[in-house]
Amino acid sequence: MISIIIPTLNEEKFLPHLLTSLTQQSECDFEVIVVDGNSKDKTVDVAQSFQKKLPKLTVLKSPPGVSRQRNLGASKATGEWLVFIDADSVLLPYFFDRLTNFIQERKPKHFTTWFKPDSEVSGDALFVLIGNLFIEGSVVFHRPIAPGPLVAVTHEVFDKVHGFDETLAFGEDYDFTRKIDAMHIPLQILRETLYVYSLRRVRSEGKIGFIQLYARASVLVFLTKRNLRNVPGYITGGHLYNLKKKPIKRSVIRQYEMRLRSLIKEFFE
Repeated sequence: MISIIIPTLNEEKFLPHLLTSLTQQSECDFEVIVVDGNSKDKTVDVAQSFQKKLPKLTVLKSPPGVSRQRNLGASKATGEWLVFIDADSVLLPYFFDRLTNFIQERKPKHFTTWFKPDSEVSGDALFVLIGNLFIEGSVVFHRPIAPGPLVAVTHEVFDKVHGFDETLAFGEDYDFTRKIDAMHIPLQILRETLYVYSLRRVRSEGKIGFIQLYARASVLVFLTKRNLRNVPGYITGGHLYNLKKKPIKRSVIRQYEMRLRSLIKEFFE
């Protein structure tokens, strides 16, 4: 079984989209653990309202901190696999079907997947396309990173690296990947578009500021294999945003995936 772990903080507007997508999956052998970081809105009520639709749903409360919340969720998880998902992501209906096939065929221990943007704006599609290429490049240049919005790892490996570093305010996803890579467990990539990535932080901070921050972090990683540990003003939580999601269209997803496959093929050849 797969354990889905979702850290939340004031996510009453976004969490329903993710939980609804979980109720629409073609595969059903999974549990869901929502770990709330003391939200001030109705996030916990929203999560608990899905109890009948998601019988294997557990809602926990924790002091705020995305790493702390992920670790708490993992400590309560019963699945062989742990999949950490951000509360503003949305899973496509065949998410678990493709994950289980990938696990059976490739025998990974740690992996991530491709993703698509939460809009049909061409600029957003290009931005996310670059993000997917960045993940591919991180593996090629031996600086692998499984981005926080979707990290899949076996429970056994998670325990061996002692989970996410709760002292980090930024870059905990790279630090987690680095620890696993140090055990000679490679990061694998499921090269299919399986979830929708929210660009709300990018819209809030602006693409220029977002790119500058991650470019600075990337240069440090490339040169030293260390990430930025703290970024002043960097805060997680749904209270920062007030944007509505646009509906997902399957045709757009397929077009996006075909473009990405073509670029990856050119990149590796």
